[in-house]
Amino acid sequence: MLIAIALTPRNQIAGHFGKAAAFAIYDQQGQLVERIENSGSRELGCKHKKILQRQLAALNVTEIVLGNIGTRSLARLLQAGFSVSRVAPRTTLVDFLAGGVIKEALLTADQGRACKREKGSCGCGCGTKKTAPAVAKVGMFSPVANGLGKIGGLKL
Repeated sequence: MLIAIALTPRNQIAGHFGKAAAFAIYDQQGQLVERIENSGSRELGCKHKKILQRQLAALNVTEIVLGNIGTRSLARLLQAGFSVSRVAPRTTLVDFLAGGVIKEALLTADQGRACKREKGSCGCGCGTKKTAPAVAKVGMFSPVANGLGKIGGLKL
C-alpha cells in the first residue's frame, strides 16, 4: 500500500490535484519510495491529470492525499479505485508525516470542488468537444460578402 501526497514547490500539501508541483510516494513505514514531478501543472484541461493517474496506478498507489480536487478529477480517481483524502491546503509535509493532521476521506465526486470556468463546465474538452470558429483565408469566399459587388474599389 503506497500513498501519494500532492505537494507544492515548498513541500506543502498542494491546494489542487492538477496543479501540484509533484507527488511524493510513501510506503506504510513513511519511507519515500518515488517522487513524480508534474510537468503539466500549468496546463489547462484534463490530459495531464489522466497521465498523473496512470503514473500513480503504475506505481501501485492506493491512496492520494491533497488539499482540494475538482469533481471530475475526483470522480475519475474514485472510479479507478484510489482512496482520496483531503487535508488543509498548505499543511507541511513534515506535519502530515508526523501524523498530527486530520484527513477527510472523499467518498463521492460531489465532495470535490465545482469547476469555476465557464459557469460549471470545465471547457477542456473532456466532457464535450468544442468546434473552433472558422478562419477566413485569403481567396476564400465569405458568406458575409455574398451579394456585394465591390468593397473599397475591389471586385469580389
